[in-house]
Amino acid sequence: MSSIRWALVGTSDFALEWIAPALARAKGSSLAAVVSRDRSRAAAAAAQVGAAEAYASIEAIDRDLVDGVVLVTPNSAHAAGAIAALQRGLHVIVEKPMSHTVAECEQMIAAAETSGAMLAVAHCMEWAPPIVAARELLERSAIGRVHRARIGASFLAEPGSLRRDGVAPDTGDAARFGALFDMGVHAIDTIIRLLGPVAIVRSVRTDTGDADAVAELQLASGAAVELSSRWSADENFLEIVGTNGVLRSREWWGREFAGHLEIEQSGATEQVPLRRANVYDAQLSHLSDAASGRCAPLTSARRGAANVAVIEAVVRSARSGEPAPVTAPSGRLG
Repeated sequence: MSSIRWALVGTSDFALEWIAPALARAKGSSLAAVVSRDRSRAAAAAAQVGAAEAYASIEAIDRDLVDGVVLVTPNSAHAAGAIAALQRGLHVIVEKPMSHTVAECEQMIAAAETSGAMLAVAHCMEWAPPIVAARELLERSAIGRVHRARIGASFLAEPGSLRRDGVAPDTGDAARFGALFDMGVHAIDTIIRLLGPVAIVRSVRTDTGDADAVAELQLASGAAVELSSRWSADENFLEIVGTNGVLRSREWWGREFAGHLEIEQSGATEQVPLRRANVYDAQLSHLSDAASGRCAPLTSARRGAANVAVIEAVVRSARSGEPAPVTAPSGRLG
């Protein structure tokens, strides 16, 4: 198969302005169709982005014309959409967070195991230039053994804003901890990728806003991490402190950007050179390769479920006021 033919499920501005163009540009990828519950909206969106087909549901997709779906839908619809696509043998890339609960993530993983199709999660900051560079520096122990870190991923979103409430507002934990499910999952994924798994959520502060959380995490390595995710502020910072130096970024996340990263060693600070990149282009090129069987997906389903497991532990700790261990997902995929 020379190119994976993707159907874009969802017609939000983000889906049409960022994901659709990336699907058309990415190596080994083509944008074949748009899916929306409103068939006329799907047709209009398909015409806008240059897709040949439009469908009113995943079940209506012609399997002779489409190989996989990219789910850019409300978080609450991720599990059902992914399972429906996997049951039809379609590859799936689901937007972050993978789902609202580990239990739903495990159902999605089970469906992928049964179908044999790829299930991956759109943790696009894997390809953010500062994170790529930081990962390389950490792999060669440029700052020694890491003992603490700070990371912030927050987006100012006033009550009533589209980002905060969406088309179909979430309820329960997804509403109270909305910022964590929104930008916070990027921070969780990045810390795990750079420094290893989270073992325990030590404490959580939720007094800065009704959807905010500042969590104290302990990694399996023993390192301590302060993770901030808010809708009451814009935050884009990363600091990793090791025995032989410090990595700092004042712009580690973004969409099409170079960002910022500096390294401090022996009292001297040097800026790390970075090249501008579109994280979606890189992500979709890689995941199209993975769907073609040429590699394993870096942003695997198990990785996505592990991030949701950390969110669940944050929620438990916030409710109880006690530390909460992170329970690893039981699914085997990825």
